[in-house]
Amino acid sequence: MFKGITLVSWSRRDGQAGLLKPAAILSGIVWALTSTAFICTALMLWVFITAHEVYHFSNLIMVGIGLGALLGGVVGGRTAEYLGWVHGMTVGLIYFLAVLLLLAFWSTGLPALPVWFSFGLAVIILSAVGGIIGVNISAARRGATINSTHRKRFPV
Repeated sequence: MFKGITLVSWSRRDGQAGLLKPAAILSGIVWALTSTAFICTALMLWVFITAHEVYHFSNLIMVGIGLGALLGGVVGGRTAEYLGWVHGMTVGLIYFLAVLLLLAFWSTGLPALPVWFSFGLAVIILSAVGGIIGVNISAARRGATINSTHRKRFPV
């Protein structure tokens, strides 16, 4: 019934069945934290440039954290080149724990359990989607490279 359809392949091209690439996870976390820091720095620069008394940046910071999670997943999946959703989820989990620790340190304490659980779930899902996107970006790039070398050898 499912002959010829591969849903998940646990073996790699090299013959080793390593599940996670630590370098891919580390690069995804670095990109996620760096992009979030960049967004927060841009918001602080906006505060210094304008002269308002009250700023409401909580929604913008949450969107920045979500974008950081998505970007970290994309970079992790692109670097790994396989199992992007697993690398993205791992990046998202570690990134969420780092952000939760930072928010707990910055504010008076941890938010309520349903709030941080739903926020963590959203961050992990965004990172997993980013990992899938990253793997497909690297696969498209490999396909373009293969097609271009094929054209060079055998001109039409």
